[in-house]
Amino acid sequence: TMLGRTAIRASQALTRAALRPAAVSARSFSVPTTADKVVHVTFVNVNGERLRVPAMVGQTVYEVAIDNEVEIGDMMTCHVVLSPESYSAHPKPMREEAELLGKMEEVADTSRMASFLSLSPEVKETYVALTSYRAVYVP
Repeated sequence: TMLGRTAIRASQALTRAALRPAAVSARSFSVPTTADKVVHVTFVNVNGERLRVPAMVGQTVYEVAIDNEVEIGDMMTCHVVLSPESYSAHPKPMREEAELLGKMEEVADTSRMASFLSLSPEVKETYVALTSYRAVYVP
């Protein structure tokens, strides 16, 4: 009968569709690339000169500074001041970092220790002011 043939054709079409490899669109999943792991840090020195550099997710601001020849002090004196937006975008300082900041002479509400501040993919740009109590130069 005609209804039976239609049901058979529909069943065959469903079988062919089930056996056919699924078409995968580029939007259905994403493969991480290096670009997904690149963020930027902008260093601003006491003269207002800026240096914007790429950095990898997971690096600390201290490592980025050293890699780019930005004078930032050693790991225990690497006090920097973040822009308010950058400060609120990053996790708050942990106890050890807060204790080190407490020993600094000049701190701001957005002060951080560069060696403790790890870059994350959620924060694409971090603005870092180099503190004024050291002679600093941004190349």
